[in-house]
Amino acid sequence: MIRPVVLPKLYVDGRCTTLRVCMARTFGERIFGMLRSRRWQRFEVLCLPRCTAVHTCFVPLPIDIVFTDRTGRVLQVVASLAPWRVALMPKADSVWELPEGVAQRHSIEQGVRLQAWLSW
Repeated sequence: MIRPVVLPKLYVDGRCTTLRVCMARTFGERIFGMLRSRRWQRFEVLCLPRCTAVHTCFVPLPIDIVFTDRTGRVLQVVASLAPWRVALMPKADSVWELPEGVAQRHSIEQGVRLQAWLSW
């Protein structure tokens, strides 16, 4: 029997969005990040827990990067990070990768809280 994969939704300050989140847990998931493949087309947001820096090497388009602390509070938003760049924030606990423009469309800015919960 094949079990369906249920991905959590992204919440911004307690408000549920339509964005699906993938938590990068393995080395492969973390290293390839937002590089698109069929496997990654089921989500719009990639969360990298326990991470303070990301790169956009081999990523063909700009992406939004959001750094959060342990509570999910947004410390910094890097909008439209171009390919072949690096973004880092030593004080961050997690990094969230989103398609370009999604952070602004969903009012993700410094001080708001991001969470990924299953919503039924």
